[in-house]
Amino acid sequence: MAVDTALNNPPAATEAKLRQAGVGGNWFVQVWGSVGFHLERGWYQDGKATVESMSVVSVKVTGEQPEVHLNACLDASKISLRYLATRKPVPVGPGTDGRSKVDAKLVFAPPVGQSKKMWFLVDEQDTGTC
Repeated sequence: MAVDTALNNPPAATEAKLRQAGVGGNWFVQVWGSVGFHLERGWYQDGKATVESMSVVSVKVTGEQPEVHLNACLDASKISLRYLATRKPVPVGPGTDGRSKVDAKLVFAPPVGQSKKMWFLVDEQDTGTC
């Protein structure tokens, strides 16, 4: 996933790479903000999130931007934060088990300056645990 790639190596992350991978809208703003946050602190994410389950909430295929809403259970339990300089773990307080339920919205639209459409993940909201 492009988001994991960006957070696993924040110095190499670019807006263009994220957009080419279909990251857009509010979700892009959140991800790009996280990349900046990690860079400012000299951190990176070690590990990747996995999708444990997914279900379709709704599909709208008519209109200029078809959209799909999904519910998914994401497992981020194998992700840790580390310092870029030393690769040592960043001390963090207690948290959750790393699994969360999310509501995701995807739209089918052309990237800026192009006519060929692709799916963009434009919003992802945490809705609790799964």
